[in-house]
This record gives sequence, C-alpha cells and structure tokens, in this order.
Amino acid sequence: MRPELFQAAVDTLLTAITVEFARGTSAACRRTAHLLHSIDTTISIEPIQPMSSHDTPCCLPDSILELLQTVSPVPTVTGIAALTQDLQWHESARSHTPYSQLIGPTGLIKHQSFRVGLFALIPDIDYADHAHPADEVYIVLAGSGSWSLDGRPYQVKRAGAIIEIPSMMTHAMRTGTTPALTVYSWSGDDVSLDHYRFC
Repeated sequence: MRPELFQAAVDTLLTAITVEFARGTSAACRRTAHLLHSIDTTISIEPIQPMSSHDTPCCLPDSILELLQTVSPVPTVTGIAALTQDLQWHESARSHTPYSQLIGPTGLIKHQSFRVGLFALIPDIDYADHAHPADEVYIVLAGSGSWSLDGRPYQVKRAGAIIEIPSMMTHAMRTGTTPALTVYSWSGDDVSLDHYRFC
C-alpha cells in the first residue's frame, strides 16, 4: 500500500478505535479516547521494534484471519481486515500470541507515554496471571475470550465487551476453540515493561 494510503487507512482505523474507547466509563477509557483524539498520528519513519527483545516477527495465524472475515458487531474490524497485511505483527514471548503496536514508544506511531495496539488471543491459549503499572483496557473486537481480574472467576467476553484493568491489578486471559481479536491501551504514569511481572 502506498504510504499516503496507508496513513489514511491508519487514521480511519484510529478514529474508529477512538469511538470504541469513548464508550467506556473508566478514567483509563476516557484518557485513551482523549489521547487518541489529540495526539499526532503521523506514522514514524523510524522502524517498529517489538515490545520485548524476546518477541519475534510473525504473521497472523489462519484462525485470526478467518475471524476477521466473520460478521462482527464492532465496525472497527472492517478497518483492521483492510490493513492486516500492511501492519507489522510480533509474537509475544510471554503469551505466544500475536500483537501489532499502533502507538507506543516503539510502535508505528511514536508516543513515549501511551500505547495502543491490536492483540490476538489464539485458540486454546492460557495467558497466566500477570500485572503491570499501566492502566490497561481491552476491547473485544471479534470472537470471544475469558478474563479473570484480581483472582476472581473467569468471565466470558464477546465482541463489544470492554475490560478495564487498573494499575497493578492481577489479570489473566484464556480462550477455548474460538479465538479473540482485541484492541488494547496502556496509559498512566508508567507504560514501560520494566515492572511487568507474572504472579
């Protein structure tokens, strides 16, 4: 895709993502929507780097590509499907799942204190309890997965669900045979991985 068309497609996607975060009620959702509305979204000429040096480049697995072809109640999925081949994806060494950084210190659009990206939970994944200083919000865009917050029982979340996770709250995710595609944000005082830990 030509650079000017890619920029326009990313801007359209970020506008749709802003609308999704604006539906949330937490401070983190409001902060994310405000930042998405106000920051410079010019794509950086600096290369995208993985969030962790242990993460590796990858392609989206077939299960997620198939999910993008299904009907979702979340309009954002259409914009993601159009960009799938143009976005850079990495596999997390922590969760063994693919992600694409749209905004962040090492993302497509550079920002030192804010992260937004796409995160795919492949089928039959179990992402163990973990915590980090950043306030985190997930919005399920397609498919379904289960989240456990603060040690409570897992709850199934489907397309359109917003999962709000305050700073340092323990949380875990898992899927069954159906994968999930989400958009996430990290905001707050510390969006680094320096104090990310499994519990």
